[in-house]
Amino acid sequence: MWYYSENNQQLGPISEEDLKQKTRSGGLKPATLVWKDGMSDWTSIAELPELAIAIQSFPAPAAPALSKPIASANPYATPQSTLVQRPAMQMAPSGAYINSGGILAFAIVTTVLCCLPFGIPAIVYAAKINSQLASGDTMGAHDSASKSKMWSWISLGLGVLFTILFFNLGAAGALG
Repeated sequence: MWYYSENNQQLGPISEEDLKQKTRSGGLKPATLVWKDGMSDWTSIAELPELAIAIQSFPAPAAPALSKPIASANPYATPQSTLVQRPAMQMAPSGAYINSGGILAFAIVTTVLCCLPFGIPAIVYAAKINSQLASGDTMGAHDSASKSKMWSWISLGLGVLFTILFFNLGAAGALG
């Protein structure tokens, strides 16, 4: 299964035959970047022998010879995995695992019960996850989830620390 770029968006997965057909029909240009499992980086269609055959009927580009894009300038992320294929009609199964642990609930509980100032960012980041998934920003959703967990754990840790200090100071005062 292949992924390809169109209008600075990562699309796919599609079969190799569908990718060749799209190239033959002019829907994809020889310079279009593509990727599949096993490749180290995105590469143009013209540089891949198994796909270049589809562009033989396509007019040659006016630009000089194509060169492989520089990895740091590559705006496309390598897809996570093609092992689990899901129908294109499903909207959020790829992001369902991101928020399956109740990240927002954890953030709220640690904020209310532990340490309010550090729990607020946890709630803010957790609230962003579903909207980022809905807009297709899976990497942003992962980032928000990890930041929310981090702030929740900081809040929980400080809450436990303050509770232990409070009881220790109270016990010292009672004995003194």
